[in-house]
Amino acid sequence: MEYPPRKGLSAVTVFAVISAVLLCLWLGMLFWLAYEESSNLQELVSPSPSSVLPSFPGEIPSTSVPGLKLFLYHPVAGDTYKTIAARFGLTEPALRSLNQANDGRLPPAGNDLLIPSKDGIYHVVLPGQSLSDIARDYSIPLKEVLRTNQKRGDGDVQPGEVLYLPGAPYLSCQDPRWLALMSLQTQRGFLKPTTGRFADGFGKRVHPITHRIVFHEGLDLAPGLGARVVASQDGKVIFAGMKAGYGRLIILDHGQGITSYYAHLDKILVKTGNTVKRGDLIGKVGESGKVTGPHLHFEIRVDGKPQNPLLYLVQ
Repeated sequence: MEYPPRKGLSAVTVFAVISAVLLCLWLGMLFWLAYEESSNLQELVSPSPSSVLPSFPGEIPSTSVPGLKLFLYHPVAGDTYKTIAARFGLTEPALRSLNQANDGRLPPAGNDLLIPSKDGIYHVVLPGQSLSDIARDYSIPLKEVLRTNQKRGDGDVQPGEVLYLPGAPYLSCQDPRWLALMSLQTQRGFLKPTTGRFADGFGKRVHPITHRIVFHEGLDLAPGLGARVVASQDGKVIFAGMKAGYGRLIILDHGQGITSYYAHLDKILVKTGNTVKRGDLIGKVGESGKVTGPHLHFEIRVDGKPQNPLLYLVQ
């Protein structure tokens, strides 16, 4: 009995089989690459404005720039700021300014970097830095900083927040403008001296006793009679006693012409000549002097001239 000869696979069938195998291999490689890259790059959900950044890597700063997204990238062996920036279509200054790496160092081993969704110069706000300080040292108009970052003033900014500075130059760590900004962190890193609400602000107001328009040279805080009053910054007590209008008053000298005033106290717990540290208990809230009720009157002066304390307070 004879069998019909077996036909071999046609060229079309062989081509189809090979194509299917290659397609599977290609898709598998794509999935593998996607999995590997996902471990290096994580898209961040827009953070809450209340979340602040004392330091990073690995933590997420807040930003109010419309359309700006931030990513975390985990550097691998051989990465540099230049190669990472090129990988994401950015310039190296954009990456360095956002990650506060303007000292020329390499990406930190084992720590994440922040990657922005848009190129440009960024600044991470530190305690003591006002928007006008930042605009001045980056040589851009203050109104442009306010508009781009959707801010009305310093009251809308928190330490650790990321600002986008369109048209700004890149400042290296040795640039005098950068050094000036950094010095403000130590010059202006003042604590709120007591708890409670701000009862009255800095500037012109109607005096509660004379009912005349006068310039209020500090802030009034009203936590209640006997509340703790602490040193807002390291310093030396240069006055502790009674002073007309101020009642019981403590004046601290912080160097570089900066002094702070704590007035209308109930108790003074330090003496002239004492050295105090930031946060040390120095007195208790009272109602001595020219007042209508218990509160702390707090001033910061530079070379004797009153300054807005809100530009100096960390919190």
